[in-house]
Order: sequence, then structure tokens, then C-alpha cells
Amino acid sequence: MPQTKQQTTATTSPDEEIVIEARNVVRKYPGTTALKGVNFRVYRNKVNVLIGENGAGKSTLVRILAGAESATSGEILLEGRQVAFIDTRDAAKHGLAMVHQELSVLPNLSIADNIFAGREVSRMGIVMDRRQTDRSMDALNKLGSEIDARTRADALPLGQRQIVEIARSLAHRSKVLIFDEPTSALSSAECERLFSSIHDLKRQGVSIIYISHRLQELLDVGDYFTVLRDGQVAGEGRRGEVDRRWIVERMTGRIVHKDAPAAKPGTIEAALLRTDALTVLGNGGRRLLDRINLTVAPGQILGIYGLLGSGRTELLETLAGARNADSGEVLFRGQPCKFASAADAMRRGIALVPEDRKTDALLPGLSIRENISLAGVRTFGRFFISRRKESARVEQVARELQINAVDLEMPVSSLSGGNQQKVVLARCLLAEPSLLLLDEPTRGVDVGAKAEIYQILRDLASRGMGIVFASSEIEEIQQLAQQVAVLCRGAIVETFNVSSANEERLFSAASGIRLSGVDEL
Repeated sequence: MPQTKQQTTATTSPDEEIVIEARNVVRKYPGTTALKGVNFRVYRNKVNVLIGENGAGKSTLVRILAGAESATSGEILLEGRQVAFIDTRDAAKHGLAMVHQELSVLPNLSIADNIFAGREVSRMGIVMDRRQTDRSMDALNKLGSEIDARTRADALPLGQRQIVEIARSLAHRSKVLIFDEPTSALSSAECERLFSSIHDLKRQGVSIIYISHRLQELLDVGDYFTVLRDGQVAGEGRRGEVDRRWIVERMTGRIVHKDAPAAKPGTIEAALLRTDALTVLGNGGRRLLDRINLTVAPGQILGIYGLLGSGRTELLETLAGARNADSGEVLFRGQPCKFASAADAMRRGIALVPEDRKTDALLPGLSIRENISLAGVRTFGRFFISRRKESARVEQVARELQINAVDLEMPVSSLSGGNQQKVVLARCLLAEPSLLLLDEPTRGVDVGAKAEIYQILRDLASRGMGIVFASSEIEEIQQLAQQVAVLCRGAIVETFNVSSANEERLFSAASGIRLSGVDEL
């Protein structure tokens, strides 16, 4: 709760008034120090960008600011007064709210009930459903969303659930909003609406703390920039003083000479996988995939680009045996195939890294070793698992993927997002697939881990593995893919080499605007 100790903050102009400040904040855990005397200022009516690789201390700092945990030493000042929040509810009462990257939407409740969960609008103990719905619709409308607040949350795709997380904070009229990877599951159109809402919030006097691994997004939206590295401030700057190189050099501590090169276009030889008029129907007969024709060669990296709802995930799930096709054919190594399940597809050489690793891939209660070894259980013994074989193989693949863990017996939940993604990838590689499918391969991954994952995938392709990945990031498509297929409303509308994959062309095609002069695959 706020204390009586009064503090003053020096400002050079009203535009630079500090609304919340961390001074010399230290946070120690058993065996490690996450924050080592961090100073961080949040300016009123501004977007205050917080940057750093996974493990740099970003999440720890914002959790302290939001009341989720306390500092070991140092102080937090809110509008010049020293504060020590009891918990997140206490922080929320004083105007601080956090939009988490890991979604906390309750699937069996309506959107309105989710937005007001724990802070219901009531009179004489009776919840005022109509008022909650109206306020929820107002918050959703501010985000440019047409979602009906009466809809059950489990009916929403991942991107719209992220919108609900953001609307929850807006509905409670917070004066400081902490956005942790808010666009990681949003389409380009939804991102634009979010950025427009952020500009509106700034004009209304709201201050934003913004965390993202998308560097261009940070440069577009940020006013003030603070970089953390190894629990310390590595750099501070204002809009106009900061560019991509400035950020990366302070994040990594290394001089940047040039961007990582994009993969060189490959040559399609004998097809590893081919689809013929692949069609998948959804509820009411709506076509989730519409007569998809696709070819993937050994050693090829094919990027699938499309906006939210375009069919990217449905395509990968169908190829991986997690979803059944209604018509058309899949040929793998020249033979028609229909997989009974994703496990069946993996046994036969096709592995999928899903979009939502927390929900669909990782088992947080198990160790890193156990999470990796799940795909290879049958190879470690027919009746009894050989721990010696298992440990040796898991250690080998963990070493190859540079999974940063002191001990593979640690819970997988203790790892950073980038290392968790490597664990999912390691599990797939343990099955020794010929074709690797990845849905948003670097979602929620910092720039350093992203570069490592790109290099891992390039190395796998150089050894002859076919790779298909779906991404909503144009920069990722340009960096990693050799060829690109663009999906729009379940159909492939353009296919071309990565050298032709400029932002205008990709977005225009994904939006349903056909361009001429296409280099077909």
C-alpha cells in the first residue's frame, strides 16, 4: 500500500513527467540475482519500451511494478510517492494493470465475465450483467474489435483471446498499462487497431510500458526505450535516437555489422511432400482449406504467410495428422497417406511444432529431459526405458540446440521462452523426421534466441530435411524462407521466391488483392 514518504522527481517539461519510477531495484532468488540495481522511469502519456533478451530481467521488473512480487531492495515511486503494493489487486486499485503474454482467459465464461472476473460490478451483492456487458463492449470497441462480449471465450481463436486480455485492462480505466508481448498472436489488421488504441490512450493520459521481441514494432510505437541485459540497464534512449542496431547492440553486448543473411533459394527436386486439391471443411461447411496444391522438396524451407484466420494453422495441422481432410490427397515420399493422428504422422516422418507451446506442446509439471524424450520413448526400450540411452540422446540434442539450462532435470517451466521453444523443437528432432512443420516458430522469443532458431532450421535444411513454417511476421518470412506461399481465406493465392517477397506484395496478397508478375513455385 502507498506509504507517506514523499519523493520528488526532476522533469524538464510537462511532457517528461515521470508517473512511476524504479530506483536501484534489486531482486534476488536462491542462487541468482535477476535485477542488479535497476533504474527505470515511466513517462506520462508515453509508450515506455522495455527491451531485453529472455532472462534479462524484463518480466521480473514489470512483475514488481505490477505488484506480483516484491523487490529485495530499492524503491518504487508512483507519482512521486514511495509505494509497496501488497499484490496485483492492490496495484490495480492504484491504476496499474498488466496484459500478459501467457493468456489467462477463462474458456467457460463469457467475454464480459472474463473482463470483470474478480472485480465484478454489483449492487447489494447482485452482479450487474448488463452494465458489465456494456463496459466490455466499450473496451472492445476502443480496440476496433467486433467481438460480442456475450460470446463464450472458448469460441474465440488465439488472436481474439489476446484482444480480450487487452480489453480487460482498458475496462478498468488503468492509468499505467503494462503490455507484455501484446501482438504475439494478433493479425496485422489487429496490430494496427491496437496501435491506434495506444495512441488514443496516450491522449487520454494513460502511460504504457511496452515489451515486445519485434524490433520494428518497438521502433514504430515507442517514445522512450530502456534496454536490460543481465539484470542491469544497458542503455536508455528517446525516439529519434534509437534504431535497430542501437537496440541489438545493447541487448547482446556485441557490435552489429549487418543483419543475418536470408536463406538462399533452394532447388525443388524430387518432392518430399505434395498435396493435391487438399480441402478441409469447418462448421457449417465453411472451407478452412480450399483445394490446396503444395510441393515441398528435401532441403527446402517453405514459408506460409497469411493473416489471422487465413488457414495457416489448419494447413499445418492437416499435414501433421492432427486434422482430417475432407477431400484431396497428401502424398509423402511419393505415397498417398492419411495419418490416424499426429503421433502416427510423427512415427512416419512428419513432426509439428505448434503455435501455442504452453497449451499444446509443453508439460510444465515435467522436467526438461522428460519433455524432450516424450517423442522418443519407443526408441529407448521395448518394455522398459533405458535411462542411459534416454539421457545420452536427450543431452546430445539439447547440446546441439544450445538449450541454456543448468540441469535437464529442472522443470521446463523454469526456462525462458526461447529455450522452451527449443525444447519443443528438440522433442520433434528426437523422432528424426524428414519433414518439420512449425507454426509461428519464434512467437514470444527474443532476438538472440530467434537468430539461433533460424540458424538451427537452416542447418537442418542443409542436411536434407524439408521445413514448412507459418508466420505472421513478414520479416521472419524474408529472413528464413526460400519460397513463400500466401494464404487468404483458406486458399493459396500467391507463390513466389523470397527475393520477390517484399512487404507490399505479401500483405496485399494476404489481404486478397492479387498482384501480377508472380514467380510460381
